[in-house]
Amino acid sequence: MARVLSAIVFLPILFAALWIGGPIWFSAIAAAGILLGLYEYYRLASRGGEVQGLTAAAAMLAAFYFGRHELIIAIIAALVIVEMLAQLFTRAKDEDFSEMLPVAATRVFGVLYVAALGGYIIAIRVIESLDNPRLAAKLLTLFFIVVFAGDTGAYYTGRALGRKRLAPRVSPGKTVEGAIGGLVGNSAAALIAHFTFFPELKIVHAVPLALVMGVLGIAGDLCESMLKRGARAKDAGNLIPGHGGLLDRLDSMLFNAPLLYYFYCVFLK
Repeated sequence: MARVLSAIVFLPILFAALWIGGPIWFSAIAAAGILLGLYEYYRLASRGGEVQGLTAAAAMLAAFYFGRHELIIAIIAALVIVEMLAQLFTRAKDEDFSEMLPVAATRVFGVLYVAALGGYIIAIRVIESLDNPRLAAKLLTLFFIVVFAGDTGAYYTGRALGRKRLAPRVSPGKTVEGAIGGLVGNSAAALIAHFTFFPELKIVHAVPLALVMGVLGIAGDLCESMLKRGARAKDAGNLIPGHGGLLDRLDSMLFNAPLLYYFYCVFLK
């Protein structure tokens, strides 16, 4: 029930910002969610680095918003340099350097995992199309309903029919039957989108796109579960009742955001 109530509260706010407000409103909400998710990652990792990581992530999201994708590589390069210097000058005199590599790598990886992937959500929102001024809103509505339908289909199918575990070492509760139910939900959502608000999305593209999004969503979910296993944590946070933290909701979106952006570049631009 908590999962349903959370969706009832958050989804109208999300779609209102997407369809009614300008790009800045949705982008601000998305950026706040991504930065909170990154902060939860740093809490899970327990290796510090929040200041430089969140600063680099904020700069990266601004580059996505203003369409300056070429600056993202420069931001990553600057973060690597700052992190290496931090390791060089902040270690105690009697402390060896055996932990330097895993600490530095963990800190930089968080920005790549959460902000570099999640930033494509903002990149989609600022897409401009003279022929179809609502294209960005349509793409992101498709994005959210496909992801949410897949999560919902997997959850309820798994509870009702789940027998064979999908990845017992990483996430014992996920089942093969649930994954199949999720893929059915992904496909159904894409077809509904085509017939209701997104006729530009051809059926021949809609179903394969939804299936790939479903597979990537499952992979993203399992990868985030792997991170939590490594940190011996049940959830990344407790901000959203029934869902855990922001990172627990972003997990199936992070792998899909670049996919949808480049799908637009190839098929809809």
